[in-house]
Amino acid sequence: MSFNLGCDPELICRRNGQFVPAHNYFKSQSSFGLDGCESTAEIRPGFSESPVDLTSKIYQILDYGHDKAPDLEFYAGHFVDSYAIGGHTHFSCESTTQIIEALDVVLGSLSNCIDDKMQRQKRERSGYGKRGAYRKKHYGFEYRTPGSFLLSPSVTLVHLTLAKLAVIGVLEDKINFVELKNGHHSCTFLKSLKHSLHTIPDDCQEGLKELDSLLSKKLNWGQDILPNWGLRRCA
Repeated sequence: MSFNLGCDPELICRRNGQFVPAHNYFKSQSSFGLDGCESTAEIRPGFSESPVDLTSKIYQILDYGHDKAPDLEFYAGHFVDSYAIGGHTHFSCESTTQIIEALDVVLGSLSNCIDDKMQRQKRERSGYGKRGAYRKKHYGFEYRTPGSFLLSPSVTLVHLTLAKLAVIGVLEDKINFVELKNGHHSCTFLKSLKHSLHTIPDDCQEGLKELDSLLSKKLNWGQDILPNWGLRRCA
């Protein structure tokens, strides 16, 4: 089957290490725009079938935002400077209970392995990011549980790849991801996931390779994301 992926992950802005409201620098109706509260920035790369293509679009938007406000630093994660920030992910297909459960299991496992758990707990206590959080949309649905995954191109690509594979796993391979996980440690589950999938599109191969590398690293979520994307701040 064919469907499109999209997202609108959020970022916290800092200048010289201090929080600054995003609306001081960016406008609402822009690819690098504002979240509803206007204090946090939001990336809007549109839609694509390919996680690789969507990651590339995100890079281009981050480059644009850095060029527009070169003195800013940007932070991803779940909860930064007293703000809950999300990584809402969009799908141009119908939501079902099985698909939402699959996303909870697969992307929840990724979060267990790489995210800052204290940040995640703070976001959940603020009322955001709980399992099974989604909204139906005119294009399909928005999955609202993940935090902002923009720490690096690697994290972004892996998130989008696993999101696509979770949906394909349900619709094409008829996998019950709740049963597949069944008590396995999250990292063990993810390392063996590719062996349980029958349908792996070509545009997901790179993300699966990156997943193996990502699971072996300890990530620092308290850093400016721009150097990770190869976008150096001006002195």
